[in-house]
Amino acid sequence: MSFSARELVEATGGELLHDGPAGPIVTDSRRLAPGSWFLALRGDRFDGHAFLEHARAAGCAGVIVEEAPADWDSGLLKVEDALVALQDCGRYVRAGLRCPVVGLTGSAGKTTTRAMVAEVLAPLGVVHQTQGNLNNHIGVPLTLLATPPEADVLVLEMGMSAPREIELLADICQPTLRLITNVSAAHLAGTGDLAGVAACKQELFDGANEGDVLLINADDPRVVGMPRPPGASVLIYGSEIGCDVQLTHTRVDPVGLATLVEISVRGETLVARIPSPGHHLALDACAAAAVGVALGIPLDDIAAGLARYQPVGMRMRIEERDGITFLNDAYNANPASMRAALDTLAGLEGRRRVALLGDMLELGSAEASAHREAVEHAASLELDVVGLCGSRMGTAAPEVDAIRAEDSDALGLRIAAELREGDVVLLKGSRGARMERVLLHLAAEA
Repeated sequence: MSFSARELVEATGGELLHDGPAGPIVTDSRRLAPGSWFLALRGDRFDGHAFLEHARAAGCAGVIVEEAPADWDSGLLKVEDALVALQDCGRYVRAGLRCPVVGLTGSAGKTTTRAMVAEVLAPLGVVHQTQGNLNNHIGVPLTLLATPPEADVLVLEMGMSAPREIELLADICQPTLRLITNVSAAHLAGTGDLAGVAACKQELFDGANEGDVLLINADDPRVVGMPRPPGASVLIYGSEIGCDVQLTHTRVDPVGLATLVEISVRGETLVARIPSPGHHLALDACAAAAVGVALGIPLDDIAAGLARYQPVGMRMRIEERDGITFLNDAYNANPASMRAALDTLAGLEGRRRVALLGDMLELGSAEASAHREAVEHAASLELDVVGLCGSRMGTAAPEVDAIRAEDSDALGLRIAAELREGDVVLLKGSRGARMERVLLHLAAEA
């Protein structure tokens, strides 16, 4: 969106010290184009105010700053807090939208669900959705600022690591449809325990306005038990009998590495083939279908949207190398997603199954027990090879027979000789574990 100087003042309450032409807001000085307003954010390791001269040289329309530079000859807006100003600009954009806004969060599956929802809602027209990891207090307003004028629906993902963060994001983007995928052990370092995680996720429902739709996962008791604000509509999805949108059957095709789902809606059945393996994907698909139902998408179009889904980044992405199939699920991990990925691998019978697992981070006091349980679960599945790395996963459950290494690089070097043509290999760990680096060393071996 392009902001005039007047609109910037209206959005932020800032003081316009020097007028400037209308233009979009940019926070990354490396992406400045002539005619942009540069908003100088401050962080622990950076200060946008250090790049004001760069912004001037780039031909900016103006700058939004906390400290006004001397002798400035283009647009100049002074605000008390640049981050708050960015968020207020996001609110300003949201206030001008008249299309549905889907807001979703959850301990696991939110990015996959968001991508599925975007495909399901394609019949509505132009779908604007979160890109990459722009799901926090900076990313959500930036996503709103990038909304094209012709957008027919927004699908916004919201992440958190501590209390009040979802509350803030929901206040900025004001979703009309609110979805919590699940509550599980993630970000415990910032929330303390599962009850703390649930309370943080519940903030999305707590802020619902009259007429908003709450999409409730019947398979998660913590989500089911969340209070529902009066005036909000409720749509229940899941595998439980009586759900408005019920997952009635799911099967993973071990040859085609796809997930087949059947979903019942008001006596009609939707059948879809998701081109990625995992029983956990079926519930994500059911959630996406529920959003589609809430917005009146025909069931055939919902099925077609689910079939178009492609894994986002390193989320159960299928990669083939030298006759070996890799399930690259290395983007992130928590106990629930780790178990789901292992169960998916175990279900791919008829092939040698190899699990390469790295550390799960931000688990607080549950760290040791969570890693032990993950390793013990892997052992219980009778996989052909288990490889573990990292200071947490690599040392967990030492009695379990596994190949152990200091980090993913070392594991890649050690595991190369163990792999055979036809194997299916799972890579799973938190982002900090960098499990995708295993592939670099396998390629070197080949």
